[in-house]
Amino acid sequence: SSITSIQITSVASAGAQNVGDGSYITVWGTNPAPATADVITVDSLEAKKHLMVQVKTFTSGGNTKPAMRFNNDSGSNYATRDSQDGGTDATETSVAEIRLSQDGHGGTVGAFALNINVINDASKEKLVTAHTVRSNATGDGTAPARYEIVSKWANTSNAITRVDIINEGTGDFAEGSEVTVYGTD
Repeated sequence: SSITSIQITSVASAGAQNVGDGSYITVWGTNPAPATADVITVDSLEAKKHLMVQVKTFTSGGNTKPAMRFNNDSGSNYATRDSQDGGTDATETSVAEIRLSQDGHGGTVGAFALNINVINDASKEKLVTAHTVRSNATGDGTAPARYEIVSKWANTSNAITRVDIINEGTGDFAEGSEVTVYGTD
């Protein structure tokens, strides 16, 4: 059977910090994309204070531009600051998603790998940090691109219980694309 949680314990010694009682990490599972898809959803999540989302996407039939939404909220409730390859920051406010790559850099054909961390307190804005790597062209003749993203979801009424990775490009997420969500208190 699959691993669904990991319990962390400590052995106390002089000067050592103890791990709090009941500390654990929940692995909610993954949702692999079908052969071609524009949305990958992981839902029915238990509300946890800290989330980590790992995403890998592959491209089929054009370019892909991954973005993220929480709890199926497509309203103008997100704000983002990002940069590509250490360049100048770009900002977006009152937008309908968190863009996980910048647009104005040619085609975005290739694989993406993303690590996303979220503070998920129901009564506060959800703060997000994300690191994205895009493969660019295949082979060793082209260096990958990197994106650093900080964002927030302005919702102060609900904890995140659903994560959607959406494609804003002309292609599709190819088979093998996947979203994994981890959570802990």
